[in-house]
This record gives sequence, C-alpha cells and structure tokens, in this order.
Amino acid sequence: MTNIAFSENPEGYLITSENEMQLCDFTKPQEEAEKWNSEQNLGIGNEIVLLGLGAGFHLRALQEAHPYLKIHVVECRDQLLPIYKKQIRSEIESYHCFHNLEELLDSELFELAIAKSLPVYFMRRSWGAQEDLFYSLWKNLTGRSVYAIARHFANLGLEIDETTMAHLKETEMPLTIKEATEIVIKSESPKAQEQRSYFEALRELIR
Repeated sequence: MTNIAFSENPEGYLITSENEMQLCDFTKPQEEAEKWNSEQNLGIGNEIVLLGLGAGFHLRALQEAHPYLKIHVVECRDQLLPIYKKQIRSEIESYHCFHNLEELLDSELFELAIAKSLPVYFMRRSWGAQEDLFYSLWKNLTGRSVYAIARHFANLGLEIDETTMAHLKETEMPLTIKEATEIVIKSESPKAQEQRSYFEALRELIR
C-alpha cells in the first residue's frame, strides 16, 4: 500500500512524499517548477493533459505562464488534491483521478485525448512510487498502447482482428501508428489481408 506523507519545508510549504519519495524538491519547489515549465515546448495548442499532480507546484507554474491553456490534470492518488487546494489555492478546471488503467479507458477524457490527439506533459518526479501506472496511462493517452492504436484505427473505419491484436501485444515498447501499420500489413489473418490495401495506403500517408 502506498504511504502519503507531508513534511513542512523551511518556507512553510507542506512537501508531499510517497513511500519516502518526495514528489518535488523539498527546499525549492517553486524554483524547480519554474525550471520545469521553462523546458516545456507547448507549441501552438491550447489544450493539454498534465499527467501527475504531485505536490502541484509545477501545475501552478504552468497555469501562471499560460493562463489561457486548458489543462486536464490526471492523478491516481486521492490524498493529493485536498492539500493542493489548501496551500496552492489555484483552480483546476479539469481534474481526473484514475486508480487503474481500466478507469482511464472507460473515461470521457480518454476518448477526448485520442480524438483530439492531446499532447501529454509530466514532471516525472511527481509520479513518485506510481511510475508503472503513470507510464501505462501515458502510453494510452498518447495513443502508443495497443488498445489506443486499435481505437485510432477504428476512428478511421479499420478493424483489428484478435489474431493481429495478439501480434501487436507482443511488442512491449510504446507503439507508433507507423509501427502498428507495418505489423498489421504483415499479418496473415484473413481480416488483415482483407484490409491490407487500406493499411498500405495509410502507411504511405505517414511516411
């Protein structure tokens, strides 16, 4: 079981830790957050997903630097939001707490992220002891999991049969659309062969 604790730093902020792993810098959380924010390339989009609330300082830095940016915050630990609201005192327009991958896949946010290809940002330190879960959430939100790839294809009217899905699942690393397309084209299943010309056309478009 995860153990969330809070310790007061010299500036009077409560710093969150999980299983003795601090979710932000103990002495200078604001400086760390500002540095992280300056390193992010947000492009021209106006809507993103932030994966991991952590102690929340990086979220506040992001909000202050980009006041018109819509941020969907994704977290998996219920204990973090109350302390964020108490000490950061910054509104979160869109907050989601998913305790497992299944909750994400059943959510409207997942549908939105896939449909709009929303960029996903994170400060890895904020993941704490939940790296495995957050990594799984990241793969799916960025469309790089087998399930998300299948949803991408479905949105294009292309169906992935069970045999081809099994081949896709043999790849443990995050997938790209191009890599998945190559696997489908090479599949010997009748359904894959039936749609091969469509996938070959898709491959040409994403070269």
